[in-house]
Amino acid sequence: MNTDFESLISELTQPLNGQYPRPWMTKLRDLLQAKVFIVGKNQATEFTLEKVGTHDRHMDSLFNRNGESCRGLYDEVTKGNPSRTRPNIDDLTQRLESKGVHEILETNVICYSTPMSSHLAKQIHTGGRQRGDEIFQTLLSYIRPSILIVHGADTSKKLGRSLKANLPSPPSKPDDLVIVRLDYDGYKPLVFVIPSLVQPAFNTWRRWGPAHLDNVAVAVAGHLGRL
Repeated sequence: MNTDFESLISELTQPLNGQYPRPWMTKLRDLLQAKVFIVGKNQATEFTLEKVGTHDRHMDSLFNRNGESCRGLYDEVTKGNPSRTRPNIDDLTQRLESKGVHEILETNVICYSTPMSSHLAKQIHTGGRQRGDEIFQTLLSYIRPSILIVHGADTSKKLGRSLKANLPSPPSKPDDLVIVRLDYDGYKPLVFVIPSLVQPAFNTWRRWGPAHLDNVAVAVAGHLGRL
């Protein structure tokens, strides 16, 4: 693991507004090996200081080491009651893994937690928005994944602003794949734009969701040479 990267993540995940900013969910131990980012707007579950404990424990969980793991700490914090979005992200991750894609990092364009994304507009969360954006930019800068899977129209717009590009809207049919090749100062990720995995928006396309996510998984695996 790059020590500069870990030191920067340690600095950026220091407590803010009573919570530890949560930059990702992953099974990886070497985060720099991630090939695919699944990107949402921001996460709902707050990792409060009371529930997590020390910052060292938070860091160990992020890097899946010393008996800690991203998912283990998340399950402990949520006490078996994950956010309504979590099962949908898990579903996409599992579909990717079934096609041989395992280098996955789930993150957000704003890596800072609020119960609803609309709460980010509140003044109390100004610092969180700024820190969350800085964390995401840091991940892109260090990891530079080959593929970004962006879910939701709002996320697509926010990512587009971050990467100085106009990203299209998500598709409305299962067989439609919205894929864009970007060039952001020499970084050229392939961006898949899909409908939102967040409830209740997910319910509007739940009926054709499995077929669409399967198509996305196949396409991603193909681009990575896994098929």
